[in-house]
Amino acid sequence: MTRKNLKNVFIAIVAIYTALVVSFYFLGGDQIKYKPSDNNILMPEANTVTKEIISGSLITQDFENKIENIEQLAIVFTKFYREGNGSVTISLYDGKDLLITRKIKLKDIPEQSRVYLTPEEPLTGLQGKTLTLRISSTSGKNNGLAVMMREGVEGSTVRFNSKETVGTLCFSMSGFDENPFSKYYWYAVGTIGLILATVFYISYKKYLRGRANHIVAAIGAIYRYKFLISQLVIRDFKSKYKRSILGIFWSFLNPLLTMTVQFLVFSTFFKADTQNYPVYLLSGVVCFSFFNECTTMCLSSISGNARLITKVYIPKYIFPLARTISSSVNLAISLVPLTLACLVLGVAIKPQALLFFYFLACLVVFSLGIGLFLSALMVFFRDIQFLWTVLTQIWMYATPIFYPAEIIPEKYRFIVRFNPLYHFIGNARTCLISGVSPEPRAYIFCFLFAAISLLIGAYTFKKTQDKFALYL
Repeated sequence: MTRKNLKNVFIAIVAIYTALVVSFYFLGGDQIKYKPSDNNILMPEANTVTKEIISGSLITQDFENKIENIEQLAIVFTKFYREGNGSVTISLYDGKDLLITRKIKLKDIPEQSRVYLTPEEPLTGLQGKTLTLRISSTSGKNNGLAVMMREGVEGSTVRFNSKETVGTLCFSMSGFDENPFSKYYWYAVGTIGLILATVFYISYKKYLRGRANHIVAAIGAIYRYKFLISQLVIRDFKSKYKRSILGIFWSFLNPLLTMTVQFLVFSTFFKADTQNYPVYLLSGVVCFSFFNECTTMCLSSISGNARLITKVYIPKYIFPLARTISSSVNLAISLVPLTLACLVLGVAIKPQALLFFYFLACLVVFSLGIGLFLSALMVFFRDIQFLWTVLTQIWMYATPIFYPAEIIPEKYRFIVRFNPLYHFIGNARTCLISGVSPEPRAYIFCFLFAAISLLIGAYTFKKTQDKFALYL
């Protein structure tokens, strides 16, 4: 590999990194810039009601606001199961300044249901201030309404005209705070980019002085054996469809047929509870099918090329790498029917859908790590191929592919969160179906799952590869 080629590779990696982090910030939108406030006021459980609010009555309650941006306030009334007459006015004040108000006819207020007060734009600059909730009515006696409340809550007082009661009205308030992730995003990605550029610069200088370097060696090996890798990928691709009439079209049909069967079986149970269930199901099938195919192919990548490995010197990691690339090609083809399904079923493909590929990339790296580990293990323990078939079946049912994660009882849901495929597939669906970015920690978790898998797989492979020839 020439100096110019190596330099161009390093520059290309830094340029791609820069383009990705800039694109990610703008595609992520408000989901990475803000988060639901940890200080939202939750609706208390009622144990009584206020006196009837009629014309001339006024209910007020002061409370401390800790939310940076207030989006919505909700309050629960009771009309004593009467239709009621007149109207009720709900107002929120900052001292003497009116922030937002809403006037509602009593006949439009449902019995003991939440009535919402929503500003046109989130209310900002009120964090740490004492706000006042005021409620008045124009109703006549015995035709008014009351507010549900919880009596006996220390530190809170409800005022009905001039009379005070220890307790709180049954109201809730929600909003969002600035996410620390976005606050320090540019500092973090800038530091990582600087470290990356420094490592490449040092590696390049060492290469010019003729000193050994793992990064340059890895890039050089891939560059040197790129023809072999391409031939191995083509071989795997051809052998998969050898003597097949439909050939490559099976990459389109397989996920569609699998989705159709599972849709017919499970749609009765889950369709009503899952948004765009066919796309939900197909996206899960595509992702898990790739993982299953990639790891299964990598499993025999060393043992299946024993004659070549024992006769010619070739970096052994090239074989599982080639199998991963081959499976990735099939994955790319499978995305075509997934895209068509989105278009046919009316799923709006927004720019945030591009973030879908981040989680696919993490899935590919994760699968490569598992593949490296399995391919090394297969050389010494041939039974692993049968055991892995069983494990992938268990893994498939343990991953929310055809069912929503919400059906899992809350006390057992933490187990599912340890499943990397739950995160890869779930977050990819959020980008594709909902058209929004997941929360920032989702990206970090998926990156860590992929990186840890690759590190463990590469370490195991490197430590055992010198013994392969003795067991092949």
